[in-house]
Amino acid sequence: MAFFWRSDPPTKRTNTRQCPMKYPPFEIENFFRQYEFSSPYQLSASDCEPLTLPELLEYASPARRQQFESLWLGYTEAQGHPELRAAIADMHAGIEPQQVLTVVPEEGIFLAMNAHLNAGDHVVAIYPAFQSLYEIARVKGCELSYWQPQRTEDGWDFCVDELAALIRPDTRMLIINFPHNPTGYLPSQADFARIIKLASARGLLLFSDEIYRFAEQDPATRLPSACEVYERAIVLGGLSKCFGAPGLRTGWLITRDERLLNECQELKSYTTICASAPSEIMAIIALENWQALVGRAIDIVQRNIASAKAFFGRYPDLFWVGYPRCGTISLAELRAEMPVSEFAAAIVREQGVMALPGNIMHFAGNYFRLGFGRRALPQAFEPFEQFIHDHLL
Repeated sequence: MAFFWRSDPPTKRTNTRQCPMKYPPFEIENFFRQYEFSSPYQLSASDCEPLTLPELLEYASPARRQQFESLWLGYTEAQGHPELRAAIADMHAGIEPQQVLTVVPEEGIFLAMNAHLNAGDHVVAIYPAFQSLYEIARVKGCELSYWQPQRTEDGWDFCVDELAALIRPDTRMLIINFPHNPTGYLPSQADFARIIKLASARGLLLFSDEIYRFAEQDPATRLPSACEVYERAIVLGGLSKCFGAPGLRTGWLITRDERLLNECQELKSYTTICASAPSEIMAIIALENWQALVGRAIDIVQRNIASAKAFFGRYPDLFWVGYPRCGTISLAELRAEMPVSEFAAAIVREQGVMALPGNIMHFAGNYFRLGFGRRALPQAFEPFEQFIHDHLL
């Protein structure tokens, strides 16, 4: 049984030629800037428990440790450290280091959209999503169609038939994000193959945000990277989520299309130019030990899902939770009369619990985001329960 759900996405910009590009507020980041570092408890963090520097260096070989400690703090190679690009390529079948461009993860979205889209282009974007995945195209004057999910009894589903109906003869780019933020949805192997076939049949540019890839609780469900199976795919990855190293600000773009990569690199000269030298060496250490780091993250997520099921199971009339198939996040529905925006404002004010409300993500319904990657998540349930007794029962 499916519960049909539709949000109200942003519309196309008008008067593109007369108006300079002006980006609207980045609402999720503004919310986190206000509450993330001042709230004692987090319900909605999207990353996994960040490593400390000593913890990361414990994974380093003696040679890597020496390399880090004797590091020359000069400029670095614009495309990225050769050993870092090699480590990234090794995680993707059939990919060579020269097909990798290192970036700050958010920068990768900015580069790809600005390098490859123009006003008037038709773009199909997964929605809801991290705001820049669709907002940059909209601000540039592209015409967007939004591929939106349906709620099911235990989670969410993106219908590939609905995606096919959105693609037009003049569509230029398809933007996808699996594992999906914020629903935690992961398509089946068969559905993903259909998505690739749809893009290939039209020769579309395919921007695939895979920032949550590798955090599958069942490794058998891991999808191939889009860059492994489609030559016009541009893949975004990074260390921010399941690797526990968001502070390194290290990510990557991968594509087998040399021209597409070169155009992103040209534009990068106007943004960061090159990466931080210490971050590159620490990123190499992380990727040389990626299976251990991902295993650490999955263990935390699984423990927190069990804690969350026990907690929310006590209040079935107040909450519905769609637990993630993969990744670190999902959505919960507040079934009380209190609007979720009011709930989020009150619980952080009274109990110091930060909960990201769905309205910040332009998400229809009374939903808030749950993040399962931080070890301290179960500690938030005690003040959460107090709030429930004070206001919701």
